[in-house]
Formats: sequence, C-alpha cells, structure tokens
Amino acid sequence: MYRIAKYTIQSILLLLLLASCGTAKYLGEEEYLLKGNTVVFQPKYKIKDKRTVNYELSLLHKQKPNGKFFFVFPREWFYLRSADAGDTTQLDRFQRNSIGEAPTIFDAKLVEETKLDMEEYLKRKGFYRVTIDVPAPRIKKKKVYVTYYVDSGPQFQIDSVFFESPDPLVDSILHTIKEDSYLKPGEVLDLDLFNKDKQRISKYMNNHGFADLYSYHFDQLEVDTSIETGKANIYLNLLPPFGDTLHQQYSVGAIEVHTDFDPALSTTSRMDTIIDGYRFFFGNRGNDIRPKTIIQAMYLRPGELFSQENFDKSNKNLSDLGTFRFVRIRQDIDSFRRNVINFRVELTPDYKMELGADFELNYTNRSNSSVSNPNLLGISLSPTFQHRNLFGGAEILATNMSAGVEVNFRNRFWNTVDFRLQSDLYFPRFRDYLGGWKILNSIPTGKNSKLLGDDYYQVMEEDARTRISASYNYILLLDWYQYNFFNASYGYDLQRSSSKRYIIDHVGIDLLLPNTRPQFDTILATNDFLQRSFGQQLFVSLLFRQLSYVNTGTPNKLNGRRNLSFSFEVAGAEIWAANEIYNAFRDTATIFRLNNTIDFSQYLKFDLDYRRYFDINSKQLIAGRINFGIAAPFGYTSDVPYVKQFFAGGSYSLRAWFPRELGPGGFLDPLTVDERLQNSTRFYQTGDLKLIFNLEYRFDIFWMLKGALFLDGGNVWTLRHDPSRCGSQFLFRRQTFSDCTTVSADPVNDPFYKQIALGGGMGIRFDFTYVILGLDMGIKLRNPFPSARALDGIAQERSYWVDLQKFQFKDIAFNLVLGYPF
Repeated sequence: MYRIAKYTIQSILLLLLLASCGTAKYLGEEEYLLKGNTVVFQPKYKIKDKRTVNYELSLLHKQKPNGKFFFVFPREWFYLRSADAGDTTQLDRFQRNSIGEAPTIFDAKLVEETKLDMEEYLKRKGFYRVTIDVPAPRIKKKKVYVTYYVDSGPQFQIDSVFFESPDPLVDSILHTIKEDSYLKPGEVLDLDLFNKDKQRISKYMNNHGFADLYSYHFDQLEVDTSIETGKANIYLNLLPPFGDTLHQQYSVGAIEVHTDFDPALSTTSRMDTIIDGYRFFFGNRGNDIRPKTIIQAMYLRPGELFSQENFDKSNKNLSDLGTFRFVRIRQDIDSFRRNVINFRVELTPDYKMELGADFELNYTNRSNSSVSNPNLLGISLSPTFQHRNLFGGAEILATNMSAGVEVNFRNRFWNTVDFRLQSDLYFPRFRDYLGGWKILNSIPTGKNSKLLGDDYYQVMEEDARTRISASYNYILLLDWYQYNFFNASYGYDLQRSSSKRYIIDHVGIDLLLPNTRPQFDTILATNDFLQRSFGQQLFVSLLFRQLSYVNTGTPNKLNGRRNLSFSFEVAGAEIWAANEIYNAFRDTATIFRLNNTIDFSQYLKFDLDYRRYFDINSKQLIAGRINFGIAAPFGYTSDVPYVKQFFAGGSYSLRAWFPRELGPGGFLDPLTVDERLQNSTRFYQTGDLKLIFNLEYRFDIFWMLKGALFLDGGNVWTLRHDPSRCGSQFLFRRQTFSDCTTVSADPVNDPFYKQIALGGGMGIRFDFTYVILGLDMGIKLRNPFPSARALDGIAQERSYWVDLQKFQFKDIAFNLVLGYPF
C-alpha cells in the first residue's frame, strides 16, 4: 500500500511538472499567462463587512486564472497541447472542448477596466474618496500575478434624509411611510439601501392604488458630502409619470371570470351570470368547479383600491388550485373611467384525471460482507392516479402505488417484497374543523399579543391546504419477518413562501402488525430491546401528531446557501392522559390495550437536518450536512417502536456501511462478522439518538460528468443501557457494565465521541439536467469500536482505525443514488 501511494504521488508530481513547464512553450513571445489576482486593503480605514466587500470585488475581475482538471492539472495545458491546426482527432477535440480551457492571456487594458469597476463599486458602498493603485504585475516564468492596492478612504454615513415629490398626494404618502425607510441617519451610505428603499416605496404605492408607479420613476439619489467629513445628506425624489404631472390612483372595476377558456378559440362562452359581484362565463365543454371556490381564491374585489399584492395572491391561489392548466389575469383601463381597471380572468382547465407510472431498477452490492450472500437486484413499479376536482370544489385526490421486489440468481430467487399504497385528498382551503386554531388565536398572552398571532392565523386561512391521508405498507423479508403497516392522518400543508413550508398533522393513527419467522425469533429471544419494540402496536394522536418545517435557503452575497428542516412528532399523549384519569378513580392500575393484544405506544421524536452549500466557483462546490435526531418513550411505553427509531448507513447516510449495519454506539452486531450466517446483510440495528455529519467536495470533470470526494461520520445510540447490546448507550464518560447478555459484547461503553464512525470515498455523477444519476464508493476508515483494549479497559486511538494496508476491492461499498445524497 505504501509503494502504491509513493508511486502515485511521484506520478502526479511529474505530470504537474510537465504541465507547468509545457504551458509556456505554447505562448507567444509577448504573451503571458494570468495566474493570480489579489486585492490588498490599506489598513488605515475600517471597512464594514470586509469579507463580503472583498468577495464582491473578486467578481469584478475582467480576467480570471484558468481552473484545474481534478483540481490538480491546469486546464489550459490540455487546451494548448491540442490546439494546433493538425490536432483534429476525436481525442484532441475531447481534450480541447471538454477538459481544456482557453488560456487567460494577460491584458493590461482589462486590468485598467477592472480597476475602474472596483472604484465605482466602492463608491456605491460609500467610499467616495477611494483610490486604487495597480503597480506593474509580478512576472515569473511567463506567468503574471496582479495585485490591486485599495486605499478606500472613510466610509460615509448618512446625516439627514429628505423625501420629495412634486405630486402632493405622493409627497404626503412618502412622509407618512418615511419611518420604515432603510436610509436612516447614522447608517452607512450604501446605494444598495437606496435600491431597497425604492422597492419598498414602489411596493407600498402599488398596493394602495398606484398601479403604474415603478422604481424607475425615482430620480438618481442626490448626495451632499460637503456638510461634514465622513457624513452626507441625501435627497430622494420621486418623479411624476412621463407626460403627466400626477400619478393616477386606480380602483378595481368589473371582473369577468371565464372558467373554460380556450386560447385557440375566439370564444368559448355560452352563458354568464353574476355571483357576488363577479361575472362568470361558463364554457361549452362544461366545467363543474363551483364559482364559490374561485371567488374564495380571489383577492381582487370590485370597488376596492387596486393592490398588486391582491393581484398576485389571486393569480397564485388560482394556480394553486391545481385544476387549471393555465391561469391568466388581464387588466384594462376602463373606457369611460380613467381611474378604474377592469379585469378578465382566463382559466384553462387541466385534465380531470391523469394516470402515470414509474419504473425503477437498483442494484445492491453485498459481496463485501459475506461470501455466502449474493448481490441483489431490485425492481419496482409505481403507478399513479390523480383526480382533479373530485367533489366540484377543486379537491385533488392523489394516489400512488409501489410494488417492488429484490431478487438474486445464485440462491433462493425471492428475497424482499415491498408493497405500498398511499392516497392523499387535498382541499383548497384551510378548514379548522376542530376549532383548535381559532381557540389558539383567541387566547391572549399579553397586552397586544395572542398565543397564535393574527398574522399567522391569517396566513393559515389564506394559504394552507387541508389534507386527509391514508396509506398501507406491506414488507416481507423472506425467512425473517413480514409486517403490515396502516396509517391515516388529517392535517394541513402550508407553503408560507417559495422557500418555507410547514406540514402539520393533527390526527394520526398508525397500526403495526408484524409477524416474525423462526430465524428472526432466535434473535428476538436474545435481544430484549428488539423483542419489546417489535410487537403489535397502535399509535394514536387526536389533537397533535407532527409538525414538519422545511426552509430551502437562497444564495447569499458570498454565493452560499443554507437548508434547514426539522420535524417533531408525538404519539399517544391523549391515550396516556385518558389512561391516567381512568386509573385515578380505580384501586388497581390498568394499561389500555386494543383487543387485549395491541399496545398503545407513547413516544416523542425530534429530527433536525441542516445543510450548508458554498460555491467556490461555477464548477466547484463544498456541501456539508449535520443530521441530529432523538426519540424517547413516555407513559406506559418502555421503548420507542422499532419502525420509529433511527438507523445509520446507506446511500444517504454513512455510505461505507449498509443500512442498519452500524451501531448502536460501539456494539458490534455478530451478523457483520460471522460469514457462516445466511442472509448476514439483513441488518436491524437502530437507536434512540442519531448524529450524522457529511462533508462533500463536488467538482466538474468534463461534459455532463461530475465528481465528488466525501467524508461521512456519525452513529446511532440508545438512551439507556441495553444489556443485550453492551456499548450502545450514549454517554459522556466511559463506563463498564457487568450484566452483558451477549457473550461477544464489549462490556466497556466508551463516551459517544469515541464511538463516531468515519467513512470516506469518491463518487461520480451524470448530470442529465433533469435527472442526476450517481455512483458513490465508500470505504470504512474508523470503526466505532476498538480492535483491542488494555486490561484497564482503555483502548488506544489507533485501534479504532481501519488498517488500509489490508485493503481489498471487496471492502468498497457501492451506492447507486438518484440525485445528490444531500
């Protein structure tokens, strides 16, 4: 292994030397290759948010150094060595167009243009006395390095702000909303604040009748820097419209709704009627959506002042109904009343019913765990059915079915059967049937506050969709177990914004009916935890079951973005409370059960996922993720149900381990080491607590092929000591137990940070724009348990690490992934 690494490093260094030396010979006598741009700030003046300023200055460079292939080899070398007139082979074209990049030849004119752009940018940031000096660039072996020395001068602050308009009505409104301005005395004079204020004022005016007032009606910001060093007065002037002296304030006139509009026909209307002030036109094809449903989605009201916000809400809500293929709202000035806008709503219905199907093929490589276990081929067929407007009120019924099997061709053919059926019925409006939200909105918590604020309750009424769901899942692992899992829930989906989504379940009922086989019964007999958590169970929630939150962040100024999601789940709280009240009036305690055989489960579960992405450039990205979860039983339940516990391993977790192979803690599952056992990769290890982190460097290789290097870490743990799985408990300090029931178990329970498993590897992904297909190859680097301990129970750190000198091809875990792992 050492020799391989030695020769590999030597080969890479030789290639680098040849590439760096070989580039110069392709350049002309007066040509130099740009290799670096550097910005140096003079330390005399303080710059607010210097990191962001430096990053945005780097985006202004007219010339940038070439990138590297596999972040080592200069791309311009591949381009130059295949750019001669005689280089016409397919390999030459491939190198030039896919791997190579045209060399960045130094141009002094572009340096001067970059300097001017930087000065203009810094002036926009309030540095009105900035100077930038660019000395003669440093040249080394036909390579040029350019340095920009920035003397920013003081950053001006706002002293006073003046808002003006020749239109008296507009001028009075400007002074009314002045307090909400981004331009405040004492703030840094940043012209980005001026742009934000233009948008703020335009939005306010658009929502108060001024439909044709836009940001371009503002004059350039007038800045007076003569009053005092480092301070300035600013004057914001909103100009009148072109060709007029006053801005027009509009109201909503007539609203026509064409419910069966066909853009290919001149007219599709056969009759009309007026309902609540809206004039409806019904088409010849017949559209049975109730007018009341459309009116509830509309926020434009005849006679009210025009509001762009209400216009956008109407457009969005009509589209969100999901029953129309196209939604268009046309607006026209009334022929007789100049200050009135009439609206024509054109709705083109979508197909009422729709059928679809997906087919999936996957491959599971299990050769690295057991010679007696063949690899598995998975086949899945997923038909879908959707009915739009089920009851005439734009209700949507979505049904998905999935039937899949895993088979092998060396041993017994069938291995796993998985059947799922899911149906969701969506109602277009928020329906507070239980009245709980209204009650929360009526409970005061202070002088001007409520338990549920009016703003949030209004958002629920406007944007939330009511959902009723039901599902069934059947799983069969041949010779191990099978189970039937039924689920029904009632709740809401709320898309708060384009990036924020809430999923709330009030009522939730789950029924788990497992049936084990003799081979799995032998494991249950020696594993008390598994035996307790794998029985028949009923999960019931009547007031609250689950809250899920998803926030897909947008890129920030440093070209990074964050995603955050979490879910909180509780089951059995109402049943437990009723059981406690029942026992309070009895002499002997009774535990509620269904049919005297099925337990009611009570547990709490929290799961958080945080992701961070940072774009190095357009072809390189660093992605990171932290995933934390914890679950705990309460009431009359001793363990969290098996199907609700956490596991580690697999394509979207720790890619060097199989799903449920890792942990919990430092416990070593005998199935992972005993090759004599049949089906030894049917792992089942889970835990009450999960901590997983992933770090991945993604880069373009060529064409649609992308690469990745990754490092995965983490584990799962139990919250309590489990004698059948010694070493599995989450602890902060090392502890030794003497009651281990598993003969091969390690009685020493290390602290959790010693039980962090690490795996690394590389992946290749084919980006087909709409679909990303990837193969990740992971190897184990650090086990959560040591290979040996001293007599005092202490293990050396090196005993946790895998000996890569014994590495074999079968140690690679292959993971076929659709999309990115995170």
